[in-house]
Amino acid sequence: MKALICIGGLVCAQSFVTNTGVPLYLEPGGIIWCEGGWDNQTGGTFLNQGTVYIAGDIQNGDAGQFFPPAPFPGTLVLNGTVQSLGGPFPIRTDTLRLQNTAPKILFTDLFIDRLLDLGDSELRTQSRFAAVRSAEPGAILRQTGFVSSESGGYLERATDRSAVYLFPVGGTTPFRYRPVELIPSSSAPHRFAARLANGDPTLEGRPRDQLHHSLCEINPLYDHYINRLAGSDPVELRVYYAVGDPVTGPLAQWKNVLWNPTPATPIPSGWSLSGWSDFTDPYFAFSERRIQVSLTASADTVQVGQVLTLSASSQPNSPTYLWNLGDGTTQSGGALQNHSYSQPGTYTVAVSTPPCSDTTYKRIVVVAPALLSVPNSFSPNGDGINDFWRVEIVGQIRSLRWNIYDRWGILLFSGEGTSARWDGTKNGQPCAEGAYVYVIEAETFLGEKFIRTGTLTLLR
Repeated sequence: MKALICIGGLVCAQSFVTNTGVPLYLEPGGIIWCEGGWDNQTGGTFLNQGTVYIAGDIQNGDAGQFFPPAPFPGTLVLNGTVQSLGGPFPIRTDTLRLQNTAPKILFTDLFIDRLLDLGDSELRTQSRFAAVRSAEPGAILRQTGFVSSESGGYLERATDRSAVYLFPVGGTTPFRYRPVELIPSSSAPHRFAARLANGDPTLEGRPRDQLHHSLCEINPLYDHYINRLAGSDPVELRVYYAVGDPVTGPLAQWKNVLWNPTPATPIPSGWSLSGWSDFTDPYFAFSERRIQVSLTASADTVQVGQVLTLSASSQPNSPTYLWNLGDGTTQSGGALQNHSYSQPGTYTVAVSTPPCSDTTYKRIVVVAPALLSVPNSFSPNGDGINDFWRVEIVGQIRSLRWNIYDRWGILLFSGEGTSARWDGTKNGQPCAEGAYVYVIEAETFLGEKFIRTGTLTLLR
């Protein structure tokens, strides 16, 4: 081993330390200061009960995890600029303090048994994990520091009480700090993991366009990996966003190859899932819910020129609606619209709410005003001219029925529908010339009923 060590005192500066397999021991209160890196080879365990400052990279080749547990907890301080922690075996320490603002990068797994103090640094786990094994809620401290991870990496915490446990997760490209808090429902031992997936979820195999029908959009910038690694009790899960994030609606969960809604409730700058226990697919993202729109009309059938009242509603409530009234009229406005159509026909009204809603439709039938044309005479003489009496319709009629009576009120003939006609006979026998009475009963498509009576003349 190459170093300058004063047990119980201060180690003088050394540019690089290589421990070729010597067990080391640092007494409580002792300090070692290494200005360079540290290469810990097989057998190089270090019983640290003081404080070790290392300004360079650390390589651990010993299965004892470099700093095995000691009777008095020791502290490892990484006080360099960009530093890496690697080697074929994990690294363990009681307390880890990060200094300066440059990242500390993991190439091996890291275990912290007592306290992680991030200070103003980034702990970059990459695809490895950093596990804080103390169940104290305050076992992680920070100023502006955070933990970033790539796919497969995460920050792990142990819990043993119903208290707030902070996961200060973020990312660097670009910089984002989007923390997670967990509040276990019991004092049973649990382990949880969290990571900010700092990019479009689609790029990690969670396509944002694979949505439950009630969702309209998923945050395109990031999502969160949040998992329960050990234990089975529910937890309150809190996830926070920042002002300016494009999508900050209720949490959705990636499940069964779809983004699905959750019963999240709002908290300041975030959303909470209380009593949550579903970590089968441990990915969560902020979403925008699709606004559900409904539409009613004052009538399904109206006459040309008649005012139709349309009423929209939405959940959650929207102040603005986009209307397409089916006759070329489109407009943005409120929930109530009054409109009249100038031509008969069948029109489809569509209404939606910007920017994210279902579109709902309503079919409206517009009919011309119903007019009856009733001839006052006919001549059923077989000459092909005016041989039949019938009611002519202008517009649309739902139902039509008429009766023909002689002067003594005897029913001679009945007709129903617009195609019915009278040929001037009763029971196949010609009726005499003269005056007859008709009674017409009709109903329009608007539900209006009316009766018309009059006299017709039969000529031969």
